[in-house]
Amino acid sequence: MSHDINKFKFLKKIIGSIGYKLVNKNSVKTERIINNFSVKIDDILQSLIRKKKIKKIIQVGANDGKSDDFLFKCFNDDLEALLIEPIEDAFINLERNYKNFKNVKCLNLAVDINNQKKEIFSVNKNYYEFYKKKYKKLNVDWLSVLSSFDKQHLIDHGIKKNHISSKQIECQTFNELINNYNYQELDLLIIDTEGHDFILVNNFLETIYIRPIIIFEWIHFKNYEIEKLLMKLKNLNYNFLQIGRDLVCFQKGNII
Repeated sequence: MSHDINKFKFLKKIIGSIGYKLVNKNSVKTERIINNFSVKIDDILQSLIRKKKIKKIIQVGANDGKSDDFLFKCFNDDLEALLIEPIEDAFINLERNYKNFKNVKCLNLAVDINNQKKEIFSVNKNYYEFYKKKYKKLNVDWLSVLSSFDKQHLIDHGIKKNHISSKQIECQTFNELINNYNYQELDLLIIDTEGHDFILVNNFLETIYIRPIIIFEWIHFKNYEIEKLLMKLKNLNYNFLQIGRDLVCFQKGNII
């Protein structure tokens, strides 16, 4: 018995030394249960929309508008939105899903720190069936949300190198988008760009004077990146609410 305990401790130490840790299965299941019963982002947005606290929205990385997306669930015709998606197949579905909303503009481009063309990587649709068979319990819609400027991001998610396509995509800055489409009174900024979030949130805070509610996915951040960004947000009078893998950032005194 003591031999097994010592063996477990040794294994735990080795795993810890390379940056991982053993997790109790019960804890993982408990966390999943808690998340299922916790408040959702769309609950917060629906409340703010009803109270007319959100009117203008920019969503960067809108994908098809429905897959793994909380915005669509609470969208209505009183809202104005710029929905930005660089991958053409996802963009076509995005336009289709939002076609009944009169104040929505869908843009087939990417957002970056410069106005330029840039290479973006995505899963080749010819291999969707391969992953559908490989991950039988998962909906293959998740493949379309992996598109990134970083090819390694897709590889880290189990995509084979020869299953990855790339193309040059037009990029615009936040400054150009806001000025061109008259979004100076922006209420909500959503960013989900699969690893590019840190760069975009920082760039928005450094180049744009508007201080909307900001929602971004934090799970791809390095420790020093999230610490640096949270300090910057704190200095700009922001508070934070973590909901699953997303961080909802709002200035103190906001109705949230």
